[in-house]
Amino acid sequence: MTYEDAVTRLMELARENGGTVTAAQVEADPALSDDQPTVSAAARALGGSTNVFSADEPDGRAWFPFSSLLFSEVGSSARH
Repeated sequence: MTYEDAVTRLMELARENGGTVTAAQVEADPALSDDQPTVSAAARALGGSTNVFSADEPDGRAWFPFSSLLFSEVGSSARH
């Protein structure tokens, strides 16, 4: 998985879930779990960006760096 693939998949998961992706969702996704270092790097970059808010709550996650990522732009877009 490339870095760009990881970013795209994280955004897809967020879009499917109203703008939020949780560590449990990421860690349960087979494609994302296969390349943990790349996905973690993508999550860290996204978590530091303007329209993404990261949360770091204790939640028992195994490897994903955040408990959740909230994509403000993705969550606010209407689906047709």
